[in-house]
Amino acid sequence: MHKHLFNFFLLSLFFIAPPTAATETVRLQLKWQHQFQFAGYYAAKELGYYSAAGLDVQIIEAAPDIDPAKAVLQGKAEYGVGNSSLLLLRNAGEPILVLAVIFQHSPYVILARQYNTSQNIHDLANKRLMVEPLSDELVAYLKHEGLPLDGFELVEYKHNIENFISGKVDAISAYITDEPWILEKKGIPFHSYSPRSAGIDFYGDNLFTTDSELEQHPERARKFLEASLLGWQYAMDHQEEIVDLIIEKYSKRKDRESLLFEAKKMQQLMHPEIINIGYMLPGRWQHIAETYADLGMLPENILLDDFLYNTDQQHDYFWFYIAAATALLIIMIITAVTVRFSKLNKKLARLLLLKSQFANIGESVNNISHQWKQPLNELGIQLMLIETILNNSHRSDKEKSEIKKITGKSHDILEFMANTVDVFGHLLKTSNKNANIQPEIIIKDLLQLVRDSFKIHKITITSELDETIQFNGNSTQLAHAILCILNNARDIFCERNTTSPHIHIHLYEDSNNIHIDITDNAGGIKAEPIDKIFKLGFSNKKMTDSGVGLYITKQLIEKKFCGKIHAENIDSGAVFKISIPLLCN
Repeated sequence: MHKHLFNFFLLSLFFIAPPTAATETVRLQLKWQHQFQFAGYYAAKELGYYSAAGLDVQIIEAAPDIDPAKAVLQGKAEYGVGNSSLLLLRNAGEPILVLAVIFQHSPYVILARQYNTSQNIHDLANKRLMVEPLSDELVAYLKHEGLPLDGFELVEYKHNIENFISGKVDAISAYITDEPWILEKKGIPFHSYSPRSAGIDFYGDNLFTTDSELEQHPERARKFLEASLLGWQYAMDHQEEIVDLIIEKYSKRKDRESLLFEAKKMQQLMHPEIINIGYMLPGRWQHIAETYADLGMLPENILLDDFLYNTDQQHDYFWFYIAAATALLIIMIITAVTVRFSKLNKKLARLLLLKSQFANIGESVNNISHQWKQPLNELGIQLMLIETILNNSHRSDKEKSEIKKITGKSHDILEFMANTVDVFGHLLKTSNKNANIQPEIIIKDLLQLVRDSFKIHKITITSELDETIQFNGNSTQLAHAILCILNNARDIFCERNTTSPHIHIHLYEDSNNIHIDITDNAGGIKAEPIDKIFKLGFSNKKMTDSGVGLYITKQLIEKKFCGKIHAENIDSGAVFKISIPLLCN
């Protein structure tokens, strides 16, 4: 309700602001043909948001040979819709500037022909692949999975899916909002692979302009952006209405049913119910830049200051009116704020507690996200298998049994992820309750959890576990400590393309201590000194996002188990040695 009230006040500003001297004509270059993908711009034009802002906006449909960025840079349009490769152009010296992000997640996926229900992306090696130019997140994804483009039989990209349908290619880049609908209607079985499953999360359909447009027409740029975002909010709130508008005034290329499918998928990419449309986070763009750097397409540590539009730097009267509208809005929602104040106050107190004990909140959030990454990948694999089986119209008893098995494992993974928050909560508290635990059972359960993911990378794990060992401690904390080491080994295996990757876990005890040795054959630790790997923020892996896993392992072992952990190199790799005293004072 609050969001709609705010949008009402925002829209009213166009009518209470000083009248525009004359209507200005601007052009918006789309990145593809008319469809729901650009619904917000149609809504802004047809509902009068642009005209109320003093703008006559011409929306230009793209053809297969049209590059929106080039069109804008050549002066054929003032604004355009592009993907994250705009970052490459900026680094190359082109005066590109991103105004807003429409898709919080890139719609790019890889669609592969289904040969069996258990296939995965690694089965695409040496197959025929057709990849759209500038779909860099897909290139990064394949590289992350150990499948560089030179390992495929590349086929020249065509802007249709007929080559895939006819069997001329085995896999194709696609929009999750578009091509899957065609395949489903034709009854063609397929698998969909998303870069997000590997932690590669690019923005999609970015609204951009040039430095000169912003410098010479700052007010026009501001009004165009605000009217566009209002149009997007309306479009996502009134999807069926805008679908009818597209068919009536813009294009009959897609039918109503397919446009509604597109809108539904876009909802999942945009999350307009929780994220303001247009919002972009500099940290996400920095992550994208780092991914490009890993691909060798950008230098490391580039600056993004001139690449992202900063509304705070624009000198205009907009915020004067916002202040007045906000004052009225505060009066209207004061009762709701009062009701929620108690809950918010409690949340704030918890955050302050985290801050005081862990230096800053951001660190603990990074720790949680780092630990969730592997379970999320696992869950994605399980749900993909479910979807594949459900897509078959006739399911045998064996398939039904397999569904029950997979869903059961998915629930186990979700429960494991939920426990992650408790783990870090316990880490930040001065004390927590322990219980008598059997590490042999914990390790076996953990290996069962990660088995499928490690199998994808052809990593074998063996173990030698003493079943009689018991001690007092927290089972989830021990599981996460071991999981960090396993994930670290897996990442090193993938980065170094280790032949026959193998991990061995040895659990044993002496008169005073319990010992857990985790050995790999990944070629050893390169850091000097070796103990540097346990420092916060350090990582000797290229594909990394935080460098906190081994740091957290050390904190858990030392602070929660009164133990010690160190690493050393051996002939073929490295061994992590955990020592936990039977009695912890």
